[in-house]
Amino acid sequence: MKRLSLKEKIGQLFMIGFYGYQLPSQVQAFIEENNIGFVILFSRNIESIPQVIELTDNIHSLGKTRPFVYTDQEGGTIVRFNEMAATVVSAMGIAATGSAENAETAGQLIGEDMRMCGIDGVFAPVLDVNVEEDNPVIGIRAFSDQPEMVIEYASRFCRGLAKSGVLACGKHFPGHGAAAADSHLGIPIIHISREYFMRCCFQPFEALAKQKIDSLMTGHVLFPGISPDISTFSSYMIQELLRKQAGYNGVVFTDCLEMKAVKDNYSPEDIVRKSMDADIDVMIPSHTLDFQNELLEIIMFHVKKNLVPEKRIDESVTRILALKNKLRDQRTPEGSKEPFRLRKSIALEQKIADQSVTLLRNRAGILPIEKNKKILVLEWSRLINGPSIAEQEKKSMIGEISGKYLANRDLNVLKPDEPLPENLERRLNDYSYIIACIYSRTGEIDQYQTEAVKKLLQLRKDAVIVSLEAPYEIKKFPSVDTFLVTYGFRKVQVEALFKVLTGAIKPTGRLPVKIKSLFPRRFGLDF
Repeated sequence: MKRLSLKEKIGQLFMIGFYGYQLPSQVQAFIEENNIGFVILFSRNIESIPQVIELTDNIHSLGKTRPFVYTDQEGGTIVRFNEMAATVVSAMGIAATGSAENAETAGQLIGEDMRMCGIDGVFAPVLDVNVEEDNPVIGIRAFSDQPEMVIEYASRFCRGLAKSGVLACGKHFPGHGAAAADSHLGIPIIHISREYFMRCCFQPFEALAKQKIDSLMTGHVLFPGISPDISTFSSYMIQELLRKQAGYNGVVFTDCLEMKAVKDNYSPEDIVRKSMDADIDVMIPSHTLDFQNELLEIIMFHVKKNLVPEKRIDESVTRILALKNKLRDQRTPEGSKEPFRLRKSIALEQKIADQSVTLLRNRAGILPIEKNKKILVLEWSRLINGPSIAEQEKKSMIGEISGKYLANRDLNVLKPDEPLPENLERRLNDYSYIIACIYSRTGEIDQYQTEAVKKLLQLRKDAVIVSLEAPYEIKKFPSVDTFLVTYGFRKVQVEALFKVLTGAIKPTGRLPVKIKSLFPRRFGLDF
C-alpha cells in the first residue's frame, strides 16, 4: 500500500459502471487516472463472449492496482450473460431440489463460466430470508424463508464459487427479505422486533461472516427499531453487528448508490460522509461518470481537510488488497479473441432444473397431459414495470421449447397490459388443454395479468397455470385446480417444465418456503 498515493488509494474504494460494449474513452481515463478498484458489468455491457473477454482484458490492464470486474450472476432470473453462460436455476429453485450439493454445483458452474470471461467476482449468493411473500425484489432470489436453509445452501454455493476461482459477495446485508418495497424505487421500511431481526434477517449474514465469506453487500433498507439510518449508512449495523459481533474483517460493498432509495434522499456529501462513518469499503455508483467523479472528489477533499482520517482510507484499502490477493494471476490471458466454449456442463444445469419443478395442485388429475392433443399455450410478454435488477425479456421465453414437446400447439403471447382477447375466448373450447404461463410482477401490469388468468379460469376451470417465477402467485388463484412452479424462466427451467407437463419426468421439487394458509414448507405433489 505504501507505493500508492492518496488519490490512488481513494480510487480503490470505488466500483463504477458504464454504458456500451467497450469502455468509453472518458471512463477508461477515469479508471486509469484514479486507480479505480472495481468495475461492474451489466447486460448493457455484454454482447458476446469474445467481446466481453476483450473488455475484461482491457479493464484489467488499467491503473496501478488491477481493477477487479464483478457482475450479478446469481443464477436463474438474475444473470447478466443471459443464455451465453451458465444460468442453472434461481436460489429458491435450487433449494426446491432438496439437495445442498446442487447449490455447490451451481456455484461452481456459474463460477467456471465467469472465470473464463475474465470476471473476478459475482454478487451472489443472496443471503436474504424471504419472509415477506409480497417482496417485490427478492422472492425466488432467496433460497428460503428459513434462515437455517439459507445458511446451508448459501455456504455450499460459496464453496462452489471458490472451487472455480471466483469471489463471492453475499447480499443484501442485513436482510432485504422482510421488505414489501423495492429499494430501486424508494427506501423499504421494515418494522420488526430486534429478536425477529436477529433471527430472520441478520443470522445468515452473521453465519457467513464467521465463515469468512469473501465480501458482503449492503441493502438500502431501514429498520427503525434497530438503527435510525438505512443499513448502508448504519454504523451500528456494520461496525457493531458485522465487524464486532460477527468478527468480520472482509470487504463491504454498498448496493448501487444511484438507486432511488439513496439518490432521492441523500446528497453526494451525505453519501460520502455516511459511507465513511459506517465503515463501508467500496462505494458503487454504477451508472453516471459525473456522479462517480463527484463522490471521488468529495472524499479527496474530506481527507485533505482531515474530516476523514487517512487511516480510515488505509483500513479499507488493506481489506480490498487482501481480497484481491486471493485471486492473483488467475485470469483469462490478455488479448484472447477465440470464442471459448461455455456451458460445458449444461447437462448438470438441466439435472438441477429437472429436480426443481414443483407441482402444487393436480386436483383433476390432468397432468401429465397427452402431448399430441390440440393445446393452447398462453404467455404474457415479460416487460418490467419500473426499475428492476432483472432485465426485460421482449421475446417469448417458452415458444421454441413448447413447440419441441407439443406437436399440435398454438402459442399466443399477450402484451403485458392485455386482457384475455374476446376472439380467443370464443376459441378456448377448441383445445384439449390450455397452459397459461405467468410471471411475477408488481403494479398495474400484475393486475392485468391476474384478471386475465381469473377470466380464463372462469371459462376453462381445467386450465393449467404455471408460475414461471414465484410459488406465491398461487395466492391470486387459491381455488385453481392445476398449478406448477418453475422458480424461473431460463431455458433449462422451461425444458424441465415441459418434461413434467408431458410426463417425461415426474415433478420432484418441494417448496422451500411456506405459503400462508395454503401450503406448508416442503410441500409438493407427484403423479
